[in-house]
Amino acid sequence: MSDRNNSAVIAAGSLVFLICGAIFGYLAGGKPSPLALAAPAVIGWLAALAAARPLVDAERRTALYFAFGVLALMIFFIHQTYGYTGRVRNFPLIIGYTGVAICLLDILSLTRTSVGVAIVRFFGSQLDESALGNRQLGRELIAFAAMGGCVLGIWLFGFLVFSPVFVILWMLAGGKTFKASVYGGLFTLAFIYLLFELAFKYELYQGIVFIMLLDS
Repeated sequence: MSDRNNSAVIAAGSLVFLICGAIFGYLAGGKPSPLALAAPAVIGWLAALAAARPLVDAERRTALYFAFGVLALMIFFIHQTYGYTGRVRNFPLIIGYTGVAICLLDILSLTRTSVGVAIVRFFGSQLDESALGNRQLGRELIAFAAMGGCVLGIWLFGFLVFSPVFVILWMLAGGKTFKASVYGGLFTLAFIYLLFELAFKYELYQGIVFIMLLDS
C-alpha cells in the first residue's frame, strides 16, 4: 500500500475513532442502553485498528492485534458494568477505564510515531537503545492474558473472592513458594476488605455469579 493510501486510512480511521469516542463519552454520562454503548465502541475499535495498522511494522502486528483484543475485552467489561446501578458499578468502571488507558499506551508504543518512541523510552528507560524496539511476544502474551483473566475473574466472582486468588497464582507463576503465595493472597484479601469495606464503607463489586445466585 502506498504512502498516500496509508495516510488516507490513518486519517479516516482516526476521525471515525474520535467521533465514536465523543459519542461514547456523551452516552456514558447518562443512562444508556447496552446496545447504545456497544455501537460506538465497536465501530471506534475497528476504526482505531485500521488507523494503527499502517503505523506498525509487519513483525510487530501480532502484538498489535493482541493489544486490540485485550482492549476489546476491557470495552466489553465496561459495557457490562454499565448494566448495574448505584455504587456497585463505580469500582469496576475504574478498573475498566484504567485497563483501556493501559491498552492504548501499549498500542501507541508499537507504532513508529514520535509518541510511540517516547512511550517506549519512558517506560523502558533502563533498557539498551538497541533493545527498545524488540518485543518479547511470549512474555507480552502472558502478561496481557493474565490481565485479561484478572478482569474476567473479577467480573465473574467479585473483588473479595478473585483478587487473593489472582495474587496467589501470580506469585506462584513468578517462582514464589506456595506458603509465601498464600500469605500474599491473604494479605491482599485483608487489605481490600479493611480499606474498602470497613474504612471507606464502600460496597465492592460482588461478581456476576454471586448476583445471579441472589436473583435466583
